[in-house]
Amino acid sequence: MVMNDWHVAAVSSQVNSNGQYAGWLPCMQWCTRVFDQGADVTGRNVWRYESEGVFLFENEADRTAFLLRWA
Repeated sequence: MVMNDWHVAAVSSQVNSNGQYAGWLPCMQWCTRVFDQGADVTGRNVWRYESEGVFLFENEADRTAFLLRWA
């Protein structure tokens, strides 16, 4: 799905290794690590956390990588 030129991905909240609710923080931390602090070389964001498990990606390939990791 594309929304305002962003590629949309939605995932369920996560549980940590102790079985405790972790929300979407692990997904956000992964995106920050993998997508270089969320910005490209121009300083423009290439991903965003919208809300309640909805993430937006500028590049479809980044969305695919995210879904392969978290879906």
